[in-house]
Amino acid sequence: MGIGILVLDQIGKIWIEHTYLPGTGTTVVSGLFSLTRVHNTGVAFGMAQGNNLLTGTLAFLILGLSAWAVRGWNWEKRWVQVVAGLVAGGAVGNLVDRIRLGYVLDFLDFHYAGWSWPAFNLADSSISVGVSWLILSWMAGRSPEKRAEAGPRPGL
Repeated sequence: MGIGILVLDQIGKIWIEHTYLPGTGTTVVSGLFSLTRVHNTGVAFGMAQGNNLLTGTLAFLILGLSAWAVRGWNWEKRWVQVVAGLVAGGAVGNLVDRIRLGYVLDFLDFHYAGWSWPAFNLADSSISVGVSWLILSWMAGRSPEKRAEAGPRPGL
C-alpha cells in the first residue's frame, strides 16, 4: 500500500513539474477544481513557508509521535497495514519532494465562489485519510489502547 501511494504520488508530481510552470495550471471543473503548480516550503496548508528549522523539527516530532502511537498494534490486521501504508507512503512522498526539490509540490486546487482550499497533493490526501481512519478507529475502541482499557470482550 505505502509503495503504491509513493509511486502514484511521485508520478503525478513529476507530470505536474514537467507540464506547468510554478503558479500556472489548468481548470478541470470550472469554478470548482484546477490543477495548479504550487511550491510549498512550509508544512500543512502552507503554514511556516520557508522556515526549514520549524518544518524539520515538526517532521521529527511527528515521526516520534507516530512511532509511539503504533506500539502494540496488531500488524496482522489488514486495517492496520492499510493505515500504516497510507500514512507512510504519503510521508515518504513529501519527504522525497523536500530532498529532491527543496519544497513539496502541491497541485490539487479546490475553490468555490471566491473561497479556496490550500493546494495539496496525493501524499497529503493519503496522510489525511490514514490519520482520520486511525482517529476514528481509536474513538470507536478498535485501537490497542482502547481495547486494553475496555478489558476482554465476552465471547471473543
